[in-house]
Amino acid sequence: MTYTQTQAASMSSTATEARVREVMKHVFADITGLATRGFTSHERAAKWRDDLTWMLSNEVISSFELQLEAPGQPTRGFHYDVSNDGSIQEAGRSGGMQLYAFPNGTRASIVVSFKSPLPDEIEAEIKARNWTSPATYLKGERTRDRAYSCDGYGVIRNRVGDW
Repeated sequence: MTYTQTQAASMSSTATEARVREVMKHVFADITGLATRGFTSHERAAKWRDDLTWMLSNEVISSFELQLEAPGQPTRGFHYDVSNDGSIQEAGRSGGMQLYAFPNGTRASIVVSFKSPLPDEIEAEIKARNWTSPATYLKGERTRDRAYSCDGYGVIRNRVGDW
């Protein structure tokens, strides 16, 4: 698991554990699609779900990205921006990731962007969950694909790379 680090400003948040869990149903369906295609294991997908749910519930990340590395092709992915200011009201359906376009042997990974600074106890939990390897997001234009929300809290999914 890998991460990047960003700065965050204080503001009122619409994040609650119940809203995060509702939004994560859609995100986990996306992740399960990766496991079903064999791009990651179902065990790893479940860990990603659990860790993302914890991170989003504790409001320690601003975004995350599912990256797909296909043999002999440029890396592409899905960038998810967290929206916790009440502005997102779209509740799209999960799926529609066009995973059939990726050949066997494609590998999925996840990158998260932590807010900064984080309290010591949060840093300790992140280390315990093994989210300590530095990484970078994919470069390139992001194209809005869909959004998942619940009562003003959600994520916006963008395609990144040459689709």
